[in-house]
Amino acid sequence: MTWPKFWVEKKWQSQLLMPLSLLVCKIASHRLKRFEHSPPKPVRKSLVIVVGNIVVGGSGKTPFIQWLAKQIKSSGLTYGVVSRGYGGQSKVWPLEVSVNSCPKQVGDEPVLLAKSLKCPVVVAPKRLEAVNLLLKNHSVDVIISDDGLQHFSLPRDLEIVLIDAQREHGNGLCMPAGPLREPVSRLNKVDFVVYNGGNSNTRHNMQLTPMCFRQVIQPENSCDITHFANQRVYAMAGIGNPQRFFKQLTNLKIQADILSFGDHYNYTPKDFIKINFEKPLLMTQKDAVKCVEFAKNNWWYLEVSPSCSQEFSEELITKIHALIQQKTQSEP
Repeated sequence: MTWPKFWVEKKWQSQLLMPLSLLVCKIASHRLKRFEHSPPKPVRKSLVIVVGNIVVGGSGKTPFIQWLAKQIKSSGLTYGVVSRGYGGQSKVWPLEVSVNSCPKQVGDEPVLLAKSLKCPVVVAPKRLEAVNLLLKNHSVDVIISDDGLQHFSLPRDLEIVLIDAQREHGNGLCMPAGPLREPVSRLNKVDFVVYNGGNSNTRHNMQLTPMCFRQVIQPENSCDITHFANQRVYAMAGIGNPQRFFKQLTNLKIQADILSFGDHYNYTPKDFIKINFEKPLLMTQKDAVKCVEFAKNNWWYLEVSPSCSQEFSEELITKIHALIQQKTQSEP
């Protein structure tokens, strides 16, 4: 979502909403203390890793999960993913997601993860139900929870928080005066904090490198990253921080007329009636999974490659293996 200006800097609106903000912080702190004092029964068969954030809007969880899954697989472990299925309109939960699942029913990010990771993906508003169904149908060493940091009915063995390095914590206030779901002090309780687009001043960073453009209707068709340089195109992004995507296009010297949509927006053909179909339309991969059925030949999505340091990868995988060993030894 696009943050209001008073979420970035403290303005009069922030001061006006301060009482509600303090209440949200207090409730969040109370919920965390209750979770720490009386945590839910742990998942016996698998290690649960929660990948979340402490702010409203996107922070790069999906590409990080793609990178994390690759590291887990390379270390010889099996994995699956659970998600809330945000925006999914299904009347029945939990649901296992396939590459052919409808994003409108199960959510866009779960379909994207199912297509890119080729692993079991299960969605449910109550994530523990998703975990139970996943373990009923599959045997995995690790379960990655897409978001769910504040979903305290979900037991977890490891917490990783993603932070957008461009926006960070905004004005540092809890909702509605600021973008925080929990106080910044929550970061002291998690295992790893990863900055999406961070620099050498932050310990753990993730970079998103543009690789190529892929045709929405036939992703096997691709073109070079420089293909649209100095061209006039349309660009759209229904993601948490759309400016990051638009800046990537600018860096590629692409001249884009921007189409604005909300995060997790469910696209229909009517949304594009007024555009000139002779001009290419560029989007993110997350948008592409929702446009396949009505996409034109000149609609393309930007494929990016997430990467973190080898040092971080080794530190993370070492901890994962150690936690799995502890869990195995403690179980009867």
